[in-house]
Amino acid sequence: MHLNQDTQPSFDTNNEYARVISWDPSWNLGAPCPQLFSNGYKTYLIYYINEPDPAWDGSYTTMINPGEDNVYPLALVEFIHPHSHRFGIVNDEAAHGHPLYEKGLETYAAHIIENSSWISELKKIHRVHHRYSELHWSKRNHFLLFFHDEILEVIADDYKIETYKSTFQELSIEVVGRLNS
Repeated sequence: MHLNQDTQPSFDTNNEYARVISWDPSWNLGAPCPQLFSNGYKTYLIYYINEPDPAWDGSYTTMINPGEDNVYPLALVEFIHPHSHRFGIVNDEAAHGHPLYEKGLETYAAHIIENSSWISELKKIHRVHHRYSELHWSKRNHFLLFFHDEILEVIADDYKIETYKSTFQELSIEVVGRLNS
C-alpha cells in the first residue's frame, strides 16, 4: 500500500508507521548487492540498479558478482547529515515478522518511518547533552530501504543519488576517497 492523500491507511497514523516514498533509480529486486560505507560523519550506499535487458527472453538468469570486474549500472546514495544507521535486520522471507509489516512496510520499497520510535529513542538519549536542541532533530528523517536480503535504516536529513556505469570496486574506491576527504 502506498500512502498518499487519496489512500486512507488501515492503521493508526498517530503511532509509528512506514510511508512508501519514491526512490529513483530503483534497485534490482533479485540482486541489489547493497554495500554500505560510513565513517561517523558520512554515510554512502551503493546498489545495483534495476535496468531490465530489453533482449531478455526469460530463459536465463544473470548472476551478479560484485567481486568480478564487470561494469554494472550502479547507484551511489549519499545520506545528508547522517546520524545513525542499521544494516541487515531481516530479509524478504521474514518481512511479516517486522514490527512495521502491518503498518505500511513493503518489501523492495523505500520508506520514511513516520513517528519513528528510533528517532524518539535517540532524542531521549541526547537530551542530557548541554547543547541539545529540538530544532536539530526536526530535520531528521528515518529512511528504511527494504532490499531482497537485508534492510538498511538510516537517520539523516536527506539523501542524494548519483548513477554510474562502473565496477563495484571502482565505485567503492570513489566512495572511500569521499569518506576520507
